Amino acid sequence: MTRLLLLLTWLLTALPALAQHPAGSVRGEVTDQEGQPVNGATITLQGIGLHTVADRHGRFRVEKIAPGSYILRITAVGFATAEQLVTITPGLSAVIAIRLQPAAYEVKQVEVAARSAAQAVKEQVFAADVLDVKQLRDRSTDMNRLLDAMPGIRVRESGGLGSSFNYSIHGLSGKAVRFFLDGVPMETFGSGFSISNFPLNMLDRIEVYKGVTPAWLGGDALGGAINLVTRKDIRNYIDASYSYGSYQTHKAAVSGRWRQQATGFTFQAGAAYNYSRNNYQVWGPTVEIADENFRPVPGEHRFRRFNDDYSSLTVKAEAGFTNKPWADQLLLGVNVSELHKGIQTGRTMAFVYGDVRYKENFVMPTLRYTKQDLFTKGLRVDVFASMNRLEGTTIDTGTRKYDWSGKVVEIVEGELGGAYTQRSRYTFTDKTALAIANASYTPGANQTISLAYTLNNTRRQGKDDIARAQWTIPFLEPQQLTRHISSLSYETRLFSGKWTNVFFVKNFSYKASANIYDYNEGAQKEVIKIRGTDNAWGVGYGTKIVAGHQMLLKFSAENTSRLPDAAELLGDGNTILNAPKLKPERSLNFNTSVQKTFDKNQYRLGMELGVFYRDVKDLIWLGEGTLYGTARYENISRIRSAGAELSVHYSNRKWLELSANGTWQDIRNRQRYMSNGATNLMYDDKMKNMPSLMANAEIRLRYPDMLRKGEHLSFYVNTHYVEKYYLNWPSMAEKDTKMAIPQQFVQDAGLTYSFRDNRCSVTIECRNLLNKQVYDNFLLQKPGRFNSIQLRYFFHNKPN
Repeated sequence: MTRLLLLLTWLLTALPALAQHPAGSVRGEVTDQEGQPVNGATITLQGIGLHTVADRHGRFRVEKIAPGSYILRITAVGFATAEQLVTITPGLSAVIAIRLQPAAYEVKQVEVAARSAAQAVKEQVFAADVLDVKQLRDRSTDMNRLLDAMPGIRVRESGGLGSSFNYSIHGLSGKAVRFFLDGVPMETFGSGFSISNFPLNMLDRIEVYKGVTPAWLGGDALGGAINLVTRKDIRNYIDASYSYGSYQTHKAAVSGRWRQQATGFTFQAGAAYNYSRNNYQVWGPTVEIADENFRPVPGEHRFRRFNDDYSSLTVKAEAGFTNKPWADQLLLGVNVSELHKGIQTGRTMAFVYGDVRYKENFVMPTLRYTKQDLFTKGLRVDVFASMNRLEGTTIDTGTRKYDWSGKVVEIVEGELGGAYTQRSRYTFTDKTALAIANASYTPGANQTISLAYTLNNTRRQGKDDIARAQWTIPFLEPQQLTRHISSLSYETRLFSGKWTNVFFVKNFSYKASANIYDYNEGAQKEVIKIRGTDNAWGVGYGTKIVAGHQMLLKFSAENTSRLPDAAELLGDGNTILNAPKLKPERSLNFNTSVQKTFDKNQYRLGMELGVFYRDVKDLIWLGEGTLYGTARYENISRIRSAGAELSVHYSNRKWLELSANGTWQDIRNRQRYMSNGATNLMYDDKMKNMPSLMANAEIRLRYPDMLRKGEHLSFYVNTHYVEKYYLNWPSMAEKDTKMAIPQQFVQDAGLTYSFRDNRCSVTIECRNLLNKQVYDNFLLQKPGRFNSIQLRYFFHNKPN
């Protein structure tokens, strides 16, 4: 009884004291020397055994720590161990920033750390590749050029800077491949923020998902997805570059970030300007001129493009608060762009335009909020909202028709429709509301539940200030498209993380209202309103097994759908007509791969072999051009795609890197019967206008401290190969008369000299070294040899 009374007396005395000294916590970020997050770093409070692991943003949090001073120990593969003293105050959260140094044998090449953010993406259960942009910011190469060199990807351009382009991943192309900027669909960003001219110095990495895509992206990309991830440097910095190249090409870009440590107020922005005359030489079929009797003049003629100039200005800015107890990010932003360009040709170079112009203005205010451990530990939310206004104008007010020499050959009323149309100044205005919400909950170390929802509503209104050219009539009345995409996924990690499984389900629905100009039960044409709605489901599964040392086995499968987007249903107000009767694409996708890495002190060898299969119904495909060079999207009932890709990468950490990849794909028409019941003569034929074999290779040499310490020289040369393929179905017509896109075999090279510890650099590059005639599309010639020089300056201070 005496002992019990003593215990009760001690508790009554101690409890008030404990109430006055509640536990505290510590949170922070782990980054490398470049300010990039270190995913998977282990943080341990020595002496008490508490520990946690940094997430993919490098962030961590340890709670319920008794007040006092502790040694925080941070370890990560590829980095030297760091220790830091931290003092825990009762009821408060200590905030620290930890910058890891590379391990001793990796002083020159931090990027080989086994758990960098880029490597973490490649180790997901999905078939994914990552382009680490940090190593490429000194180059002036276009983004399309960089991604075209990755395995399984084919990027097709219709001309020079600012021209239209099309991405294909494992044979699925067009809008089956979706683009994202930090998880936000780029289709709502306007042409100025196109992936083709997005500045590299604003990016950290580019994630490429092939076939099956993560549910958190919130898109209906059944062919794959490309996600541009912007820089998340915790330091304050400015990164500026300027390049000048052939065809009077100017490209300038600047990005930066400033954060006040005391308040967490953050301002980050980027701007880019691009201009080119695109006056490169073209020759060959359709580049012809006629004499006074309208007979073709014999011989091979070379002419320069003369109405193909392009200029764009883009600004992206955000301001708000970061790394606060109540928000990891709370940012208000605005994206603004302006674009002007000439329209030189129609669907092929047989259509020559001398006065047709296009201009576009875009403004998009945004709001973003993210928070880890909202309300409870393990709950993360990410919310994005925007409303934008895009105005595009096609100006066809010319009265003259030109040939390739620039000579006037005919008097017309507008060029887009020849002698049978009126001049026009058609303007369309798109107003788009976008809302994205992602939430994930990790109740334990081995499982995660995620929800995602995307709402996209586009309203289009058209007008013509001059006349009603027939091609513009359907676009003048209001049109609308509303899409809803939602998903639920569950991830579980077994056997100490060596076996990971992801299950997910997606729902897609849309409602569209579009117009056609046609006969309506009579001889008089009129505008007919077409309304459509559809709903579809998708389910999928992915698994990853860690099989031995640095070896991964992956498999993913998905049965999913893709809804037509605004451009496919409503047209682009230029050469793409509306197609209101389009049906959603549906696809069954399978991916499997094996990854193996051999990592020694002086070299690293990585290999990956992947196999894919796609069974697509109602493929949305841009049809053949009309007499006047316009086209519209259509459905192809059934397509099957199968193939394999192999990539190899070798690096000697001191001076050499080698990479090579090849892709073989067999894409066939599997529509056995036509809509009228007749046998399809093209059944089991190879897909038209699509290559079967592609390959790329690159060698990079580095000479660190070449002339003096802190001054480095690097050199690269690469090659791209695409086999010959036919514009139409291969079984049609005789071999000698088939229209074909010729074999492409092109080389590029570049030299970079950097100094002041990589803060300044000068790069000289040459694309298409041998000045070959290059085509991605039938009778649409791309630029020949292109030379450029780029200056870059990078300034930063230490992390806050």
